[in-house]
Amino acid sequence: MNNPISTYRIQFHKNFTFPDFEQLIPYLDKLGVKTIYASPIFEAVPGSLHGYDAVNLHRINPEIGTEAQLTAISRQLTERGISWLQDIVPNHMAFHPNNAWLMDVLEKGQRSFYASFFDIDWTNPQQKGRLMVPFLGASLEEVIEKGELAVAYQNQRFVLTNQDAAYPLHLRSYSTILQASTGKTNKLFQPILELVQELDSIADTKTYAVGCAELQEKLASILTESRDQNYLESCLEVVNTSPALLQQLADEQAYRLCYYGETDQQINYRRFFTVNALICLNIQDPVVFEQVHQYTKQLLELGVFQGLRVDHIDGLYDPDTYLDRLRKLAGEDTYIVVEKILEQGEELPQYWPIQGATGYQYLALLNNLLTQTRSQQTFTQFYRELLGEKKNVHWELRDKKATILYEHMRGELDNLYRFFLDLNLIDRNQPETIPPDTLKTAIGEFLIQCPVYRYYGNHLPLGESEAEAVENLLDKINTSKPELAAAIGLLKEALLTKPQSGGQAYNDRAARFYQRCMQFTGPLMAKGVEDTLMYTYNRFIGHDEVGDSPEFFGLTVDEFHQKMIDRQMNWPLALNATSTHDTKRGEDVRSRLNVLTDLAEEWVEEVKVWQQLNQAGEAPDRNDEYFIYQTLVGAYPMPGQQETDFSDRLAEYLEKALREAKRYTTHANPNEAYEEAAKAFARTLLNQKRPFWKRFQAFHQRITDFGIINSLAQVVLKCTCPGLPDVYQGSELWDLSLVDPDNRRPVDYDQRQQWLDELVATDSNDLWSELWTNRYDARIKLWLLYTLLTERSQQPELFEKGHYIPLAIEGTYSQHVLAFARQYQQRWCVVAVPLGLASVCQEQQTDIVSLDWKDTRLILPDNAPADWSHQLIDAQGKAEKSMAIGDLFSFLPLAVVRLGQSVASEVAVG
Repeated sequence: MNNPISTYRIQFHKNFTFPDFEQLIPYLDKLGVKTIYASPIFEAVPGSLHGYDAVNLHRINPEIGTEAQLTAISRQLTERGISWLQDIVPNHMAFHPNNAWLMDVLEKGQRSFYASFFDIDWTNPQQKGRLMVPFLGASLEEVIEKGELAVAYQNQRFVLTNQDAAYPLHLRSYSTILQASTGKTNKLFQPILELVQELDSIADTKTYAVGCAELQEKLASILTESRDQNYLESCLEVVNTSPALLQQLADEQAYRLCYYGETDQQINYRRFFTVNALICLNIQDPVVFEQVHQYTKQLLELGVFQGLRVDHIDGLYDPDTYLDRLRKLAGEDTYIVVEKILEQGEELPQYWPIQGATGYQYLALLNNLLTQTRSQQTFTQFYRELLGEKKNVHWELRDKKATILYEHMRGELDNLYRFFLDLNLIDRNQPETIPPDTLKTAIGEFLIQCPVYRYYGNHLPLGESEAEAVENLLDKINTSKPELAAAIGLLKEALLTKPQSGGQAYNDRAARFYQRCMQFTGPLMAKGVEDTLMYTYNRFIGHDEVGDSPEFFGLTVDEFHQKMIDRQMNWPLALNATSTHDTKRGEDVRSRLNVLTDLAEEWVEEVKVWQQLNQAGEAPDRNDEYFIYQTLVGAYPMPGQQETDFSDRLAEYLEKALREAKRYTTHANPNEAYEEAAKAFARTLLNQKRPFWKRFQAFHQRITDFGIINSLAQVVLKCTCPGLPDVYQGSELWDLSLVDPDNRRPVDYDQRQQWLDELVATDSNDLWSELWTNRYDARIKLWLLYTLLTERSQQPELFEKGHYIPLAIEGTYSQHVLAFARQYQQRWCVVAVPLGLASVCQEQQTDIVSLDWKDTRLILPDNAPADWSHQLIDAQGKAEKSMAIGDLFSFLPLAVVRLGQSVASEVAVG
């Protein structure tokens, strides 16, 4: 198995291409990066800045480069010992005219070879066998009336055009168009019409496709003569000036053009979450799987890819089978991780043939480790007083998911209800005793109250633990919604009781319904929690983060140790992420916010003063005002590192955050008055002539250094805990970004490369002192990351296979240090970082460098070597069963120490 050692995420797009990346290879190599972790690189919607909207999975995106450029880069990386981890997207593609597979479906309907590729419900009674195309800005009738729909002849075929989109017409429409000018067909076009009639009776998809292509080529040949072209133009003029003909043509297609807002209430294709422009694939179909992964397989075999990252595994119908097939396709040596968000107490299925997940669970664990649990009550009580109400986060969570389901995914729920009935899972007479809305609501609650993104059972009866989880879920609904008891009883009977004695045919049908439900629990969790609740429940926004939860407020050192022991045992090669393209806040924003939990009472009193100074008025309300204060504290630039665009960035962020919250404004129906009031309030806060600014600046400077130590501790732990350190592009310096698009801004690699070159060339024993003195410029983080990635590269087996050994801490500040050892054979590494440093410095009324750790000591295992060498500063020694924290933290409270007889003579890096 390929060990990636460390990963560095790169976002490719038209403004950052393969040639741009090629210039970075020497820098990333020097930094110590061993694997490039690439965003999707297959052809996407023109202008896409993320690549998750593919239109052609068999071609490199021409906006970022060519296959030849990619293979040349691959050779360079191989020479440097750097591998490539590729992000792939098996769940969906773009619903876009450039998607040839999908356009073939629009043109040919169910006679398209690709009709089964996409997750389309052709039997949906509302759509009458036609695929919804929900991209009009108004109803079809209004669009025609405004002259925004037209027929054109493009690329040898007739299309319906609206705005910049062009959708192919079915062959049956060719007759209408070619007879529009005179009411009868020009004799030159008569063979075309006869061929249309002949093809209409052909059911075989391949024969029909060949016939269509021949017809279109023949039409193109006829139109090469100018007089025939003129005839066509006259036909098109008649059609495009006749609303009735345009309506007729639109109505006879295999698709239905409609207003984009209709999908809130009805739909007949599966989307990625609630995004109309992303249509999902039937990746469970072996033919579809093979076609989707054909080019990926080729690039694996060419040695261009050494690893795969699977996007949105929870969207797939059968993740278990998919991963088995992917492993078979990729081979045993290919590194595979999945994007998976785990809820509290949930574990990744250990039978999956992968190396782990992409790091959101690790991010959450680390974030909670740096949160002081003792402050939970202070934060909760203040938040209740602030709002004048007792917000129950559990019910808030349920309500947000319900809002998404009933206001934005009603069509998906209707489809599931109809699917349940069509599968004949219960006695035919039973539904008659229960009102349809009651059974539908019960199915809805099953989706809403599912406590995890999804379950993975792919056959019934379910395994013991999953069956118990489903039964507990249904019982919970019964308790909270007793009026649904009869309907819940039907679901329990269908999914749990009857499968115990049902035949294979019944169990297969029941499994289809169950697995279908599981494809929608994830979108509800993502849209209800990540994209709604995390912008409305603002008790402490540091935990409003992907992978984390607004419900959480820290974990103990012992709990963290146990999670790391389990991680090393089960997933030693999973990613340790701290920032990603999807995180709500940059890693250093969270690190600074966590300081607030060290100083909870002081923070609460400070906010009360701010409220008095600012008097927000009606907008923003108190909840949003508190959100803005926390955002400002977390994301404001380092002292002396002013950003001229911060005010604009904050305003853009607030607009998105307020719309995601869906309280006063939404993306679909913006309340510009409220948004502008909130933005104006935020701009006022940045007015340095106002009294608030002095208060804010003093508080900001008070906590910033503690946030920096949290950030550096985060780097240390990411690089030394079980798992692989993952660096999001640019975050080797301070990452004070907010949610996308803010976290996808251009990275200044020239500055990073210059600084790294200077640091590596420096021959100074006072480097760490100089870096701390100038800590706000971020070179200290860059140097620490370089040092630790170098350590990982020098000792890959220690960090891949080494035991994780929690180390006891004794003495006055034992509660403020986390320490552990990594041990493999004769190699040892001891790691120690501080916790809750702000409260210790407050107690001693001193700064970080001058802190006295008194009698606090780290206890070594009996079999640990005595000789030690600090890898961050120039310090060595001999330990007698313990090590004084004051010695390890002699300059900065961070320690990475090698143990062993040979280390005393080694020169520490830096």
